[in-house]
Amino acid sequence: MLTHPAASRSGKRQDPPDWLPAACRAVMAMGAICVALSARPAWAGGEIELCLDQHMANDSFVQNTPTHGSIHVPAGTALNYAGHAFGPAADPLDRAHAAPDGDGWRDISPTEEARRRQLQMEDIGGDGDYHRPQAALMTSTAVTLSQAHPCARTGAVALLSDDWTWTMDTIPARPDMYFQVYGTVTNDQLDPTFNNDADPFQRIAARGGLNAIVTQTIDQSLPLRSGD
Repeated sequence: MLTHPAASRSGKRQDPPDWLPAACRAVMAMGAICVALSARPAWAGGEIELCLDQHMANDSFVQNTPTHGSIHVPAGTALNYAGHAFGPAADPLDRAHAAPDGDGWRDISPTEEARRRQLQMEDIGGDGDYHRPQAALMTSTAVTLSQAHPCARTGAVALLSDDWTWTMDTIPARPDMYFQVYGTVTNDQLDPTFNNDADPFQRIAARGGLNAIVTQTIDQSLPLRSGD
């Protein structure tokens, strides 16, 4: 069952949200109703940008798939918090600017390099004061990705699980946090195995080739059933 935080019952009038056009916010301030049209839907529960890892997508095993590189990502795909992002969902670790020896990045300032290295230390557990987010999410609709269209926006909900220690029922929209494919959810149970290389999705998922960044705060959650 999906859950979401309780709505406010204070009775106070709420300010119009910032994403509404200025004209609509002015109308709502006078107590009238405004209908705003958007170029894309606002997903119930939240939204993510899901991408093929751009370096993984260039590998021959993706290019040579029977579907010519098309990856059908099913609804119910689970992604686990993977760490801090230094780039978009298609390249969250900014490998496009990686140094030739693989240590550090090209064309960034010493201050930015120091910041990234500190965040990397947090991600690998080298900073005792940092508490890693215990968060995971699940796609609510299927999408098809390819080299020509490596990214898509889709709805998502948070996953809660005692077995997997996922406790965040609200996941904020933050461009500096990324999630990596972890499994699939069926009947409220997680299957973390990807062992069918004949399936393009399982093939790339087994190699960690799908990433996501939350673009609209996820405020609905799904508790997973124990596998016992």
